[in-house]
Amino acid sequence: GEEGRGERDGGEERDGGEEGERDGGERGEAALAVPELLLKLLWTLCWLLPVYMAGTLGLSPAVLVMGVALWLGWRLRRRDKTCRLHRALYLLDNEELVTRNQTQHSLPAWISFPDLERAEWLNKVLLQAWPFVGQFLEKLLLNSIAPAVRESNNHLQTFSFTKVSFGVKPLKIHGVKTHTDSNKNQVTIDLHISYIGDCEINVEVKKYFCKAGVNGIQLHGMLRVILEPLIGDMPLVGAVTLFFIQRPVLEINWTGLTNLLDIPGLSSKTDTMLMDTIASFLVLPNRITCPLMSDLRAAELRSPLPRGIVRIFLVEAVSLESKDTYVKGIIKGRSDPYAIVRVGTQTFMSKTISESINPKWNEMYEVMVHEVPGQLLEIEIFDKDPDQDDFLGRMKLDLGEVMKGRILDEWFTLKDVERGKVHLRLEWLSLRSEAATLEQALLVNSSISTKDNEEPSAAVMVVYVDQAQDLPLKHGTREPNALVQVSLLDKTFETRAIYNTVAPVWEDAFTFFVQNPQQQDLDIQVKDDDRQQGLGSLTLPLARLLTCPDLTLEQWCQLENAGQSSRIFLKIVMRILTRDGVDVSNLPRSRKSTLERLSSA
Repeated sequence: GEEGRGERDGGEERDGGEEGERDGGERGEAALAVPELLLKLLWTLCWLLPVYMAGTLGLSPAVLVMGVALWLGWRLRRRDKTCRLHRALYLLDNEELVTRNQTQHSLPAWISFPDLERAEWLNKVLLQAWPFVGQFLEKLLLNSIAPAVRESNNHLQTFSFTKVSFGVKPLKIHGVKTHTDSNKNQVTIDLHISYIGDCEINVEVKKYFCKAGVNGIQLHGMLRVILEPLIGDMPLVGAVTLFFIQRPVLEINWTGLTNLLDIPGLSSKTDTMLMDTIASFLVLPNRITCPLMSDLRAAELRSPLPRGIVRIFLVEAVSLESKDTYVKGIIKGRSDPYAIVRVGTQTFMSKTISESINPKWNEMYEVMVHEVPGQLLEIEIFDKDPDQDDFLGRMKLDLGEVMKGRILDEWFTLKDVERGKVHLRLEWLSLRSEAATLEQALLVNSSISTKDNEEPSAAVMVVYVDQAQDLPLKHGTREPNALVQVSLLDKTFETRAIYNTVAPVWEDAFTFFVQNPQQQDLDIQVKDDDRQQGLGSLTLPLARLLTCPDLTLEQWCQLENAGQSSRIFLKIVMRILTRDGVDVSNLPRSRKSTLERLSSA
């Protein structure tokens, strides 16, 4: 009987304990529900606040509607970006499964892609090393980039990175192609890369209570890596050069204040500005060079002579779509077409032809080609409108086809539209180092006429600005912050400033088109970074280069309007542009021979 009473007492105690736990759980849930209720109330008040402010300030309801529309557009773009990022991450992690599902059957083992080789071993190395790559990049941002940003502007003295994380998703290489037949002194590698990262980088400017950041990046493109020159000593390679032949695809998920960049209308402009900034460093003809030897001239690797020049004649287009309408779209009009011509970062815009679906431009452009095959000619045609220009079609052509054919005069069908063709004449110009070929180039150019009467180029020239010595002091007492401005006609380039030294080393290079070397002068100005005080100048007639061996001048040059020992070291390389297979006897001989003028002078 005592055991039975003990069991009953124990059962009552357990029941009481369970009731206490239930009461405690209910109280805990009630305690958690209070903050959630307050958050919902606060969120509701935030929604009502714009309505209240609009009524208080007497604003039109249209302002409120516009604000709601912008918010909805921003939210849709954010949701779309997030979905695309998640889809890309899923594809990256399940590439084989997705491919098999799309093909609806198992791929046979004998299928291969001979142009591209898979490099799974390299992806495994990147996966293992990615945390350490993230540590290196974090130190780079915190210890190098952040101090440089703070020193660049007084308003950014409180700038800092509040969070830096490159996540766990590494860069992935989908394919590798190695070129070894073009130049025996180098190895060229094409890496088809994708970075779909879960990185998170937040910045803050405490002075202005400003926070911004990035949470997720997508980058897809083909990165070319050039190992040159190959040498007989360790590390066997003199330098590594990196660049994108074509613009990569970039997408960024913004956070903080930069969320505003996802507002419809503003997002496309910011994406374009970002791509232009990236292109200015990494898309041809721009490149990043990492020297592995101390005595290597990095400027000549960063800015080599082009493989050739392509002269583009944008002649006309026919049967373009009619985008302009009248009477609320009932009557179709014509279009006001213009074309954008692009090769890498070299971009040109044609004139706008009003009220025409068969425009005739007859314009000429010249572009430098460094990598063929690979570099593309891209032409997009738009209808000019006051608000947003309408798309009329595009075409793309690998410039390697122009190098093979030397001259292409064809009609190209426009893509992504129902109709339309564009007429182009493309000429490949070779680079020659013989001064005697200048006469042929000038004769050919004299026979070319365009609507804007722009004179074609007879030569291309690369100016390597290496270093200077014994520059004068700034205001007689302080060491200058020297930079160099290099000008030819109306085109001017500028080096970066080297601070607090009379012997600056720039190692920079600039490329110019030259219409007539016999009549043009190269102007070089060495200035302090305030652009007010001159530290020396030099005027160099380009005709002097025509008498130099291999059309190359490499020497110290005495600076004028400077100290007696102030000088600058330059290397200037000129190449004459010639078109193969030209019968000079059939061209109009409207110029006196350049070589005759040289001999008479």
